[in-house]
Amino acid sequence: MIALITIFELEQLTQTELENLHLILLKLLMATEPNSADRRNILASLENIDTVLDQKLVRQIGYYRV
Repeated sequence: MIALITIFELEQLTQTELENLHLILLKLLMATEPNSADRRNILASLENIDTVLDQKLVRQIGYYRV
């Protein structure tokens, strides 16, 4: 079974590591059955990766209110 990867765990990784993990999970996603626990964990982990990548981008360029 594929475990859910938490935001806390992902925050410890570099941007390159996050991008590589994202690609690996996308490949694994294609091999999962619909509505399976593995598929749900992969989808949630991908969402967490996107969140962490977005946070890193905001920290890198700053946040400006319009």
